[in-house]
Amino acid sequence: MSVTLAKPVSAVSETELEDREKLAESDPRSSVIWINPACVSGTACFAGTRVPLQILWDHLEESLSMDDFLDGFPGVTHEQATVVLQMALAKLLESLPENTPWR
Repeated sequence: MSVTLAKPVSAVSETELEDREKLAESDPRSSVIWINPACVSGTACFAGTRVPLQILWDHLEESLSMDDFLDGFPGVTHEQATVVLQMALAKLLESLPENTPWR
């Protein structure tokens, strides 16, 4: 019986780290979100950045505007932030009864 040992982290190439992406390319969220254990300890971030999604909510909870958030994190686009908020709203509304007025 043969046992395959994992490579030490120092021997893992950047391509192999990219392959550890937790969202498949076919996942519609992958265009705006990425989760990779090699980046920000696997925290959900805006795609192509190291900016955790949570920071957007933190800004909004503190009554800061979307523009304030985007000014502070220029790697995140307005489209990315808007899509993430739309996805969160859709998830929140999906379990509500059909006759809810805003559905």
